[in-house]
Amino acid sequence: MKKSTLTVFFIIVGCMLFLSGIWIYFQKKLDQVDLGEGEGASSYAKHYLMIAGAENTLMWDSIYESASQAAKDADAYLELIEPGHDSNYNQADYLRIGIASQVDGIILEADGSDEEQELIQEASDADIPVVTVLTDDSSSARISFVGLNSYQLGNAYTEQILGLLKEHENTQVLLLANSQSKTQETNLIYYQIKKELEKKKKDYQTVTISEYNIDSSSGFDTEEFVRDIFVSEENLPDVLVCMDEVVTECVYQALVDYNQVGNVDVVGFYYSDVILDGISKGIISSAIALDMDEIGRYSVNALEEFSSLGHTSNYYSVGQHVITRSNVGAYRTEGN
Repeated sequence: MKKSTLTVFFIIVGCMLFLSGIWIYFQKKLDQVDLGEGEGASSYAKHYLMIAGAENTLMWDSIYESASQAAKDADAYLELIEPGHDSNYNQADYLRIGIASQVDGIILEADGSDEEQELIQEASDADIPVVTVLTDDSSSARISFVGLNSYQLGNAYTEQILGLLKEHENTQVLLLANSQSKTQETNLIYYQIKKELEKKKKDYQTVTISEYNIDSSSGFDTEEFVRDIFVSEENLPDVLVCMDEVVTECVYQALVDYNQVGNVDVVGFYYSDVILDGISKGIISSAIALDMDEIGRYSVNALEEFSSLGHTSNYYSVGQHVITRSNVGAYRTEGN
């Protein structure tokens, strides 16, 4: 009896040592990722960390460019990290690293997860302010959000959809987002669009609106889902509303590949070269674009104001643009 008890004891101790070893190894691996290795980083008074979203690389480059300049003007070094590009670390991992490295502020796109909320609270407890951009998580301990709120963005999409409704037939509208941008904010945008369409459509117009969140861990998954929409022509919506850059580009390519140009109206997001091509050819009806320069600049301003005053505005509203075939040339020039 004693022998069996002793055996169980050694097994439990062995398991505990094994699990402890794994945890120590994981922590050491995280510690090996050093922040602030950029050229001249040590010469700045403050060190800010920007954690880019896993998608929309071009968009984040635009945000970082303006944010980096604003940081330099404030004697701060801004470091950009793109999860999944050069390592297996995700956004939560880099949040932990930023907290452990005791950076002076963090900028990121909220994903609405419980894990992220806990980490933002942990950062706040360590006197590290966090600013969310593009998508918000108002229930977290972030100090400020920079972007458009759900009301504004919902109204912007609604105005574009209204011009695409059929006169005396039902119009099927499908809103597409990917898992990276699926937050409470996305749901609020959906309900705002639904409410505004019902209020502003003409009496003889009917609309059926639905949403789908693509559970994508890579661009391929998004492409696969979009392909399935166009393969099954009987379920093809009349209007596709794309909530981010990646989905917009995938929809544009599928319209061309499956000869559906003219059969589906598309309202996109952002203005990459691919999206601008789609708009100039009339394949994408319009796209909603936020002012990325303002997002970058305001996010650093929020951190600076909090650093000097101990508080900042809870919300920074940025400009928005509607890109159509009539003004697409201006954005090509701006991009170049």
